[in-house]
Amino acid sequence: MEHNKPETTLILVRHGETLGNIEARVQGHQDSPLTPQGLAQARQIAQRLSRLELAAIYSSDVGRARETAAIIAAPHNLAVKARADLRERCYGVLEGLTLKEAGHGSGGWLDDWLADRIHLAPPGGETGSELCGRVMGALLEIIAAHPGDTVAVSTHGGPIKSAVYHLLGIPLARWDLTFIANGSITILRGGQQVLRVVTFNDTCHLESAYAGPREVGD
Repeated sequence: MEHNKPETTLILVRHGETLGNIEARVQGHQDSPLTPQGLAQARQIAQRLSRLELAAIYSSDVGRARETAAIIAAPHNLAVKARADLRERCYGVLEGLTLKEAGHGSGGWLDDWLADRIHLAPPGGETGSELCGRVMGALLEIIAAHPGDTVAVSTHGGPIKSAVYHLLGIPLARWDLTFIANGSITILRGGQQVLRVVTFNDTCHLESAYAGPREVGD
């Protein structure tokens, strides 16, 4: 605890499954509708969090995260606070495509990017380091606004993983070391100076959780 300041609890939620997830499309800042399974996941998250006293619910401003957040917010009668800096990484020209589709006519840059997705960006996109910087900035602002509160944040796999890696000192180059499931919960607790990872990729509230590598571009 920072000089006896009350600790904030951040409940980071990855949005429910989308059509783009099923089709293995790079979504990034583009949107894709929640599937029936994704809607069910959002309702199961809402049921789990319904017994908590949430002070606020924040969300990426992208539709799949906002829809998940709205379902979570309903039992608490809270308005969703959307923030652009909680978006998934921008993947530029890759968005809306599968990696197979993107490989046609890429001129070789795709292979270079796949070999170093942290320091390189697709044309028109962000690097992994840029993603981590903006997400951590957003989370620290939320903590500052809610000392001692419990706050839900509906976002994407990339922002959640980059925040956890940053806090645990795991190099972003080890990106494929872990997986963030649709509808999962990751909990952070602390303050702006000391923030701890309490729970990572928790899916115990879901009736079923996909365990495969359906994560590229969230």
